[in-house]
Amino acid sequence: MSALRLTAIVVVLVPAVVFGQVSPAAVPVPLASTSPGIRNIGVFLQQCPNRDPAYAEISRDFEIRHNDLPAAEPVCTEPISAMTTAQYTDDLIVRQGLRVMYYMDRGQSGHLPWTPGTLYDWMKTKIQGIDIVDGVVGGYCCTTIAGKRFFVAGSQNDFNRDFDRTWRGIAGNIDFYAHEARHVDGFPHTSCCGITNGCDNSFDPANLSAYGVQWWLNKLWLDGTINVGYECLPSANEVFESTSWFTDAVNSQFRSRFCTNLPPVVNAPAPAGGACPVQPRRRSAKK
Repeated sequence: MSALRLTAIVVVLVPAVVFGQVSPAAVPVPLASTSPGIRNIGVFLQQCPNRDPAYAEISRDFEIRHNDLPAAEPVCTEPISAMTTAQYTDDLIVRQGLRVMYYMDRGQSGHLPWTPGTLYDWMKTKIQGIDIVDGVVGGYCCTTIAGKRFFVAGSQNDFNRDFDRTWRGIAGNIDFYAHEARHVDGFPHTSCCGITNGCDNSFDPANLSAYGVQWWLNKLWLDGTINVGYECLPSANEVFESTSWFTDAVNSQFRSRFCTNLPPVVNAPAPAGGACPVQPRRRSAKK
């Protein structure tokens, strides 16, 4: 079944990939080992995925393809906010989303009703890759390539790729990935809410459907059960926009996809997203 990803306007995932020669500035310098979890999502999203110590593991777990063909390694320079929109390509965004997923709830258990562990560990048991396909709006599960199960993600326009530099954009990608992976377990859509093949009959926390999984993740990001440190974002406006994004996701966007037994309305706590975690100290330079 196809699905729309919640984005800044309403479109879904990512446009044509642009590749180039690797400049000296793009040669990755490994990051220091990261402790479980993400302390400051703003800082985290400025870093290139290929510098992360978990990058090789993530690349083994999930193969990235573009129009069914293996995607080339994308060029990435830091800070990511300084890259042009053309440089911030589809498959770089997918890799960044998988990297956030890898760390965001690492070490947690019991917070996701459909699996005992983390979202990343669950998803890698369902799919083996993501195929970015031009001309697809949204995405769907699933297709088989070279014996591996992939879900398909449509390419995005410049506006939405640029938006995916933010925590809101990456979170929208992650819940979209989880939605498609949930279809591996069944859970076909209906049209009961007035959207053709865009609804789920009932919200059941003990047996969450694809839209139920998306609702649940946005609730945990809002209430801080999964705390990526968005309260640490550098401006109060960014924090406010993130809180508004997740509040709308749980109380409007995904809640409206159910026809019976709708999810509860959720009020944003204070602080929304959880308190800003203690930030690591920078070592002073030796004199």
